[in-house]
Amino acid sequence: MLTEPAVDVTGEETLAQELLKDLRAAQAKLEAAREDAASLKVLLALRTHQHDLAWQDAQRLAAELEGARSRATGLEAALAEARADATAAEALAEAEERTEAVRAVLGAVLDSIGSRALDRRRFQEIIARAGREAPSDGPGAARHAVLLTEARRVLGITG
Repeated sequence: MLTEPAVDVTGEETLAQELLKDLRAAQAKLEAAREDAASLKVLLALRTHQHDLAWQDAQRLAAELEGARSRATGLEAALAEARADATAAEALAEAEERTEAVRAVLGAVLDSIGSRALDRRRFQEIIARAGREAPSDGPGAARHAVLLTEARRVLGITG
């Protein structure tokens, strides 16, 4: 039978084998670290890209917000102008209604004057008819107060 010769390993060879084993383990760790570093680089690039997209979205949204605010300011100004125009138009309509009421009183006076004097009963009937025909709301409602005031003045009623 053949027997294997006994291998006599010296301390230097054992040390060399252990160093080789340690070197291989260090190389494996280095390769794993390189793979981790490559993964981290990819992750960093992805996060940087996501951050850039978020920043761009924030900039775009800030610009849209500023545009919306400026449009809102413009609309508020237009609304204020429209309200002022409506108020002026309402005041003008009320003034026209008051003028019509004075004309109605003058017309009633002219229609009620007989050959000698004012027919009070006829005047009151004409004014009452004008009051019934006057609107009860809106600018036309101002006619009622003018008709009453001016009719009292014509009839000489104080108070």
